[in-house]
Amino acid sequence: MKIPKLNKMATRITTVLFMVALPILTLIVMELIVRQVLTLPIGQWFMEFDRHLLVNIFLVLALFNLFYILPRRWFMLSGIVLSILLIVFAVANKIKLELRSSPIALGDFYLLDELGGFELPVNFNMPLLVLAGFAVLAIVAAIALAIPRVKENWLLKGGVFLLSVFFLFALWTDKPFSPMQQANFQQTWWKLEIAVMQNGVLGNFIMLAKEADVDPPEGYSLDKLEEIGAEYEAAPGNDGEKPNVIFLMSESFVDPYFFGEQHFKQDPIPNFRKYSEESLHGSVYTPEFGGGTANVEFEALTGFSMQFMRADFVPYQLFVKKPLPSAAYTFRAAGYDTTAIHTYYGWFYQRETVYRQLGFDQFISGDFMDLDRPNDPTQSFPEDKHITDSTLETLDHTEGPDFIHAVAAEGHVPYWQKEKSEFLKDGTLSPETQPYLNYYTAVMNNVDKELGRLIENLEQRDEPSIVVFFGDHFPAFPNGNELYGENGADVVGDMLNDYDDYLATHKAPYFIWRSDGNESRELDLSPNQFGPITMEMAGVEGNVVTAILDRMRENEETVIPYAQWQSQMGGNSEEMEDLAILQYDWLHGDRHTTSMLPNMEFSPAIDYHFGLYSDMTVQNVQEKGELYEIFVEGAPKYAKLLVNGEEIKEIAWRKAEEGVAAFTVSQDRISSGADVQLAVLNSQGAVLQQTKVFTMETALQE
Repeated sequence: MKIPKLNKMATRITTVLFMVALPILTLIVMELIVRQVLTLPIGQWFMEFDRHLLVNIFLVLALFNLFYILPRRWFMLSGIVLSILLIVFAVANKIKLELRSSPIALGDFYLLDELGGFELPVNFNMPLLVLAGFAVLAIVAAIALAIPRVKENWLLKGGVFLLSVFFLFALWTDKPFSPMQQANFQQTWWKLEIAVMQNGVLGNFIMLAKEADVDPPEGYSLDKLEEIGAEYEAAPGNDGEKPNVIFLMSESFVDPYFFGEQHFKQDPIPNFRKYSEESLHGSVYTPEFGGGTANVEFEALTGFSMQFMRADFVPYQLFVKKPLPSAAYTFRAAGYDTTAIHTYYGWFYQRETVYRQLGFDQFISGDFMDLDRPNDPTQSFPEDKHITDSTLETLDHTEGPDFIHAVAAEGHVPYWQKEKSEFLKDGTLSPETQPYLNYYTAVMNNVDKELGRLIENLEQRDEPSIVVFFGDHFPAFPNGNELYGENGADVVGDMLNDYDDYLATHKAPYFIWRSDGNESRELDLSPNQFGPITMEMAGVEGNVVTAILDRMRENEETVIPYAQWQSQMGGNSEEMEDLAILQYDWLHGDRHTTSMLPNMEFSPAIDYHFGLYSDMTVQNVQEKGELYEIFVEGAPKYAKLLVNGEEIKEIAWRKAEEGVAAFTVSQDRISSGADVQLAVLNSQGAVLQQTKVFTMETALQE
């Protein structure tokens, strides 16, 4: 059928629709797609964040009308293509939010080749996609055949184009004004989905892209990098027996005596006190307070420093898209198995992807632990006994030496109120304050008990071990942290603006214990010193990053000054400036040092996997009366039983033996010939690990 040509008026109306209606409709569709997995509906966003909405509207209008400078037909075709690309981008954001609880950032395009490593929690409707493809072709044909050649108003076209360029320039550079600042765009790096809800999917992406653009430090050049490579030489390793090395970062761990020893009738952390006094110990100058755990472990694992970047950055979210120098890579090169452990959701802070880029062979998250109860962000975090169990199981499972980085979360907020305490005296603190300190102290006591259990177990083993135990930051209590101030324990007054108070609440305790050759020594340091210190103890060769940190220790420069307190802390040394240049090259530059310097080429583990076992394997199935009992190696307590793709919830679990779980289900829940599978799904519905599909009839015969 011949498509009739539009008249001039209809053509102009159609053009306006492509200029205004199509961009706004695309924006609405994008938000509807993404907000399926968010808790702020689009209508509420319109009402509560109208200025954010306005910026997003101007943004899509500018993007679409950049192409208005083209001939009319090409402008309309470009609008169709751009609309499709933005909707695909929205779908990708939805998928990533489901998988990782964070939106797409500019650096995520580095990860396109990794998509095959994850099973996406969506099913693509191929007939619908084909139908959509034909619809697009029909629209393209209609544009080509129905839009007549009408004389263009090139003055108008040029004006619209320039206005679009001007707005995009202002949006990106904040000059001559900042649309995002005017609309009060705000970033929440620790919980990126909140920023998406407020800023909008497209506006938030632009904000993330802007934040990823970091200026180089003074002196950054190829010549300077070569000079650094020639200046610092890593200490060689030795051929002696290699000890296990365990980094145990304890969430919000501080000595409860910080709040005043006079309030206590007995010591709540005797194990920490004992091991600290007989080991290398002191204060670790953490970059965070009350949160930001990932930034502290970033320093501890990479040797880099948060003081060389903006305070509100979270490198795990923004910059760790490719391999980085790390303790895990260095120990792996020395023959160690490398394991990351965390009792919370694996996707939090994008750890599932980040740990692979940091050189770990495997990541055991709470998804793969036999937790007392499933993780729930509204409840207390899992107890540290699960960290101890997972650490010891890892040591038992592997043959060679282990490097383990474990994040223990029992000390994490929320902190409830506890009226009575076996450790604190009654009535020495206000009734509004003491219940919180009672609760926090009880949690620290539990943490201390597990610390004691871990080290006692290590002492009984034939293989040597090194344990680095440290708190990541001070705890943040309800009601404006009044526990710290004059209404509470009155230990600090102004922790934000007073130098002494700031330091007091940023010096967490640590110790580095050795099963052999232990000696008491005090040393204050930044978290990035943990890697090179343990490498020296273990006789493991480092790289140019660790060599710089070694030189800093030799010069008694173990604490990198806080960026906002440079004058009080004496400023950065030459070695610190060199470290900042290397850090920029790896995080933001062209990574010249990869090929220029020795021991600086890193490749993620090919067989990187989630959980202690690389595969979940059905060992056998047994009949017990009217029940099936399925024995699975590598399956955690909360693995799902899927029958023909549907979850069967009426199952029982028990630990059959080390590494093997037994799942019991009624025979009437599984029909003859049904496809059966055990799978570990994260809280977003993504498959992390699974068995092969089997039938009960086949499994019973094997």
